Amino acid sequence: MVSVGRTKAEDPSRAVRYEAIGRALLKTAQDLSELQDARYGNGIAIVSIHAAIALTDSLTVAYRQVKSTDGDHSRAADLLVHALGHRAEDAQVRRLRGILNAKSTASYSGTFYTVDDGIRVLNETRVYADWAQGLIRSRP
Repeated sequence: MVSVGRTKAEDPSRAVRYEAIGRALLKTAQDLSELQDARYGNGIAIVSIHAAIALTDSLTVAYRQVKSTDGDHSRAADLLVHALGHRAEDAQVRRLRGILNAKSTASYSGTFYTVDDGIRVLNETRVYADWAQGLIRSRP
């Protein structure tokens, strides 16, 4: 079994809070992208990434009453697979890993993201969010 990293137990009722945060962050990233300001590429990407993290927390809390507290954000994808079991679609887990891997580049590497770069992360996050919200709505 794959290690899921450090986790924290959460009451399943908190899943709705994480989902609301994820939706709000996704809307914020969308609003930033519509400004088409060349300075906002990294911001669009970072806010999109945090939306994906919040939605992942919502899923893992709803399905397994746990969220990742690991400093390595990529471990959240491992926890998602653990929490969802057979519901975890390979394509969406790969998509989440790609989104999470962009976090270091967009946040810490000094790499300048263009608006188009930020929008690419946003678009991947939108696809992931649609899938995640479908699972959130059908959770036990």
